[in-house]
Order: sequence, then C-alpha cells, then structure tokens
Amino acid sequence: MSKSSSRIQSTKRILASGIFNRFLHTLLPFINRTTILHFLGSEFTGLTGLFTSILQVLSLAEFGFNTAVVYSLYEPLTTDDRQAINQIMSWLRRIYHIVGSVIIIAGLLAAPFIPFLIHGSYPDSVNIYILFLLYLLNSGVSYFLFAYKEAILLADQKKNVATNIKSVVTILVQLLQFAALLVFRNFYLYIAVLISGTVISNLLVNRAVNSRYPYLQTQSAITKVSIPAPMKKQLAGLLINRLSNISRNAFDSLIISSTLGLTSTAVYGNYYLVYSAVFGFTSIISGSMQASVGNSIVLRNEKENYENLLDFSFLYAWIIGWCAMTMACLYQPFMKLWVGEELMLPEHTMLLFPVYFYLINMNHIRNQYIYGKGMWWEMKWSYLLESIGNLALNIVLGKLFGITGVLIATILTIFFCNYLMCNAVLFREYFQGESIWTFYRQQFYYLIIALLAGALTYYICQQQESIILRGMICLFLPNTLFLLSYRFSARWKSSLSLLQRAAKR
Repeated sequence: MSKSSSRIQSTKRILASGIFNRFLHTLLPFINRTTILHFLGSEFTGLTGLFTSILQVLSLAEFGFNTAVVYSLYEPLTTDDRQAINQIMSWLRRIYHIVGSVIIIAGLLAAPFIPFLIHGSYPDSVNIYILFLLYLLNSGVSYFLFAYKEAILLADQKKNVATNIKSVVTILVQLLQFAALLVFRNFYLYIAVLISGTVISNLLVNRAVNSRYPYLQTQSAITKVSIPAPMKKQLAGLLINRLSNISRNAFDSLIISSTLGLTSTAVYGNYYLVYSAVFGFTSIISGSMQASVGNSIVLRNEKENYENLLDFSFLYAWIIGWCAMTMACLYQPFMKLWVGEELMLPEHTMLLFPVYFYLINMNHIRNQYIYGKGMWWEMKWSYLLESIGNLALNIVLGKLFGITGVLIATILTIFFCNYLMCNAVLFREYFQGESIWTFYRQQFYYLIIALLAGALTYYICQQQESIILRGMICLFLPNTLFLLSYRFSARWKSSLSLLQRAAKR
C-alpha cells in the first residue's frame, strides 16, 4: 500500500471510530443531563458546568505538552527511531506526573473560594466542597495512570484504538451513572462512577499501547531526560494557545455563574451541550486528518498542501454551513421539547450559537496545518490577544448584556484574533508562495452562500410548527442550494475528484 493510501485508510479508521465515540458522548450524557434536570434540578447541572470550567482553567498547567509531543513524534515514528521515541515518551511521563500534582494542589487551594463563584443560592442537599474534590480527583487521576501514552497512538495514526476503548467504557459508565441518578438519586455516586470509568479507561489504553509498542516498557531505564530542542520554544506558544482556548470556553461559564447564578449557567450549559455535540462531530472530521496532514507536510511540497487546504476547506465549509443553519432552525423547538420554555434563551441570543459555531469551525482545517508544522510559537500574539480580548469583553459585555454579551465577546475575538491573525501568520511562514487573498475570496464566497441558503431555510422553517418537518426541510433545502451554487465551480470538481480517489483507495 502506498503512503498516500495508508494515510487515507488511517484517516478513515480514525474518523469512523471518532464518529461512533462522539455519538456515545452526545447521546448518553444528554440522557443523564435530562435525568439530572428532572430529578435533581437545574442548579445541579449548573454546578456541573461550573466545576468543569474551573478544572479547565486548572488544566492550563498541562501547557499542551501532549500536542507538542505528537508533533515531535511524527519523524521518529516515520524512521522507526525507537531511542528517540522512548526519550520523548519518558519525558512526557515525568511531565504528566508533575502536571497532575500541580492540578491537584491548585484545586485544593481553589476549593475554599468555590462559593464566591456562585451568584445566589446553590443546592443545600449536597456539600459543594466534596463534589468539587470528586471532580478534581477525576481530573487529576489520569495524569498518574498512563494518560500520556495516548500521544503515540495519535502520532502513529492509531487514535481509533484509544477511541474504541473509551467508547466501550463510556457506555458502561453512562449506564451506571443513569442508574445512580434514577434508582438512588445520589449525585455523589454519579461522580464516583465517573472516576472509576476514568481509571479503567486509562488502564486499558495503557495495555493496548504496551502490546503495540513493547519497547516503550524499557523507558523506565532512561535516567536522564532532556526536553527536545525543537519543543522548547513551541511549549511557550502552546501555553498561550491553551490560555486562549480556556478564555473562550471555561471563563464563559465562570462569568455567567458569578454574575447571573447557577440557573443561568444551566441554561447556557443546555444550549452549549447541543452546540458542543454538533461541534464534536465536525471536530472529528478535522481532527482525524491531523496525523495525515502532519505526514503530508513532511512528504509533500507547499504547493500540493495548499491545494489540499483549498479542497478540504471547501468540503468543510459545506458541512459546517449546513450544520449551522440546521442549528438555527431546530434549536428552539428542540429546547422547548427538552427543557421547557422557562429554560430557553431569547431567539436573538440563540442565533448567536450558530454564528459562533460557523466562525470557530472556519479555523479547523487551517489549524491542521498549523499543528502539522508545529507553529504554536509563531501564533503566540494572535493567541495572546484572543485570550486577553475575550476575557476583557466577557467581563464587560457579560455584565451589560448577560449571556448575549458573553457570546458576542467570543465571536468578535474569534474572528479578529483567531481567524484573521492566524491566517496571516500561516501564509507568511508556510504558504509563502501562495495567495492568501484567493483563500479569503473563497471563504467569503462560502459564507455568502451559507447566509443566503440559511436565511431562506430559516424563514421557511419559521412557518412550520413540526420539528420533524423542519428537520426534513433542513436536510434537503440547504444541500440542494449548495449543490446548485457550487456544481460548476472548479473547486467542486477538484474536491469531487479528491473524494473519488479517496473512495477508491
């Protein structure tokens, strides 16, 4: 099998297992969240969102070492340099132990301040300190139980191995959590089951890695471990990148909780759950390409990779455009059926979620080339400005306009800092001989088509009460309009040819 065919086969395996895993991580938590809402109340879902956000902030201690290691492993895996692989993995193991210790200590120090992050009341039937410590234990335990070994699977285009293991464990964990809520109505037991699942999952992934890479088990003999030179500078860039991601996600819930209370946090969390479910599926598509793109950057020239970027961006724009307009049309009727009108956002606030979704996804295909080149340090200013700008605007606009202001702050910083600035750096540093304006013109064209198709689809759906009928309209109308708009374009033909070649392989 050729290297190109091997990359495609690996991407397809990763994509298939990722979709199945994402389906599980969407459906089962949705069922459990619904159970919490009906049996325990919205404040418990608000607490879950708050604790998750706090732990995301604490996970900043990880820096992004795992991502840097994946990038550094591409070459030694290609050349089968086992000494270098052992060196890198041994270093990552020690770092993970340090990071886990930092997260646990920082969490213990933060625990006394939990009440100050909650505006208004919180459930008095549970001890919020004990709950937080259980969440903290679940977050910290992975760092001491072989979580670092998943990096080699990702770099070697075998992410599906870990994904399949996690899918099986997820099914068991979610079913047991459902029983804990439905039968015992015990939130402590609900979290305890989650911790057990994390432990079992890590142990099984460790066993799978050891069986595929038995030479890794000798790494304990390595006494002197130094940070690989190319990795040092990138780690600083990765830290800033993680800061921008955290400011975009975790700080939203923290600000909403501290200014509006747990119920508002739960309302935002309900909408964000739907958003993240759809976002998770599109992330699988782009993420499954990461190792393949990294390998392609090593083996192919800039011109070929640029053409692939344009083809992938076209296909991805079709997918995210359809997803965004489907979200806009189905969000409110779904929320009305799920949680009721009392826990719904206004229409104008809801529409910001599809906008948020489309803008953040516009960066995903491009990001695969940033990660493949290991350009986190070069992107440092865009990441830093996004994190500072998003946090500042979240505080100001969040206090003025509530959830609407938080979403507007995120949208503005994504577009100006993440999209425009990162694109400029990528083309300046890597696609030097290619035109960024061609890329922008195509992106703008896709956006206009999506807006026009979305406006027509949204208008027609607003005339319908049935969510099933709305779903049928969203399935056929936007895709028909996309097909009519693109079928004679050169990019459509080249992308179709790319898909046909992939199918044959």
